[in-house]
Amino acid sequence: MIKSLLLKLGMLSMTIGVIFWVRWTPQPPVQDIPSAAEKQVVASLVTELEEREGRTKDLSSRNVQGPNMKTAAQREPSGAAAVHSRLDLNRASARELESLPGIGVVMAQRVVAFRTSVGGFRTVEDLREVKGIGTKTFDRLKPLVTVSTAKS
Repeated sequence: MIKSLLLKLGMLSMTIGVIFWVRWTPQPPVQDIPSAAEKQVVASLVTELEEREGRTKDLSSRNVQGPNMKTAAQREPSGAAAVHSRLDLNRASARELESLPGIGVVMAQRVVAFRTSVGGFRTVEDLREVKGIGTKTFDRLKPLVTVSTAKS
């Protein structure tokens, strides 16, 4: 019994000794040294950021519009232009339908399939019959679409 106890104490002391030795042995510091390519990418990003900040400050101080800024007239079409820019449900391709809000690839295919199965839309409200177009989606789409009755 004493032999067993001494053996267990010896094993415990060895384990503690190994733990202390590993913990107190000086370890070399691990550093992530960036490669030359990474340094170049960081430098280009910093340069680009500084250029953007410089351009922004120049534009705001001179009150000049940048290339991506639009005037109110360019952002919102006039009443007549808005009517002509509506998408015709009977003539639009699936790709054109995808440009509408809430219409993806699958929904555009459903609209085209519905149009061919019933022979075309008679009113804009017929769009509600397409599977997957609910009240909210229809309300978003209604001002953006129209239905032509003339066959061409």
